[in-house]
Amino acid sequence: MKKVYLFKLKFNTPYGLRVGGPKEDISTLTPLRIGQYYVIPSSSWKGIFRRTTEVLIANPNHFRGHEGEDVTDDGSLDELLEAKGLENKNDENVRKERKRFIAMWNCPVERLYGSEYFASAVTFSDTLIDAEINQRTHVVIDRKTRKSEEKHLYSEQIVNVNSVKVKVIVRDRIDDWIKTLKFLSEFGTFVGGGKSRGIGYAVLDWKESEYAEADGLTRKIMFKPLDELKI
Repeated sequence: MKKVYLFKLKFNTPYGLRVGGPKEDISTLTPLRIGQYYVIPSSSWKGIFRRTTEVLIANPNHFRGHEGEDVTDDGSLDELLEAKGLENKNDENVRKERKRFIAMWNCPVERLYGSEYFASAVTFSDTLIDAEINQRTHVVIDRKTRKSEEKHLYSEQIVNVNSVKVKVIVRDRIDDWIKTLKFLSEFGTFVGGGKSRGIGYAVLDWKESEYAEADGLTRKIMFKPLDELKI
């Protein structure tokens, strides 16, 4: 059985956050809410982590969709390619698509977060938050004149929370995943809206985050500090 890694990640959010919800009032920015909880959806977490890994990899071929990337088709992925109906190497179109598949398979971003050919290797939980709201009033600033616009006041509801947690399952490319975590612990990221005002700034708390390895169905899962993770 292939080893799977489980993570309980804690992010410190010193300025609160707002993941946008429905616009019930045109003059008020409200956070997403389900029942009594404010929510950071799993899709938002996936986007946050994907962008971080893209920054780290900084591969032009990735941003071009791996079109025309030079790769070696050495037969090592034949089983996967055949499962996708890409076994005929004599067909020019198939050869091109095979190379694109191989390029994506070799790309850390595509392998971790999925592509049109294969599923994501990471699964994120939703984050439910039980917290109070801080409501602030802002004025719209004209980007050219740098002056406030008349009659353009609006309110922003910010979830007053100092930290949030997310659970993650990682099934592949663990080395690249750890690099992403280290980057988030050193430089942080932003969650939701209000970035220009510092809202949503989040830094991974390395000391308070944990991981566990799952390589069997019966072994008890034991979570340990991230510092103990040796790859």
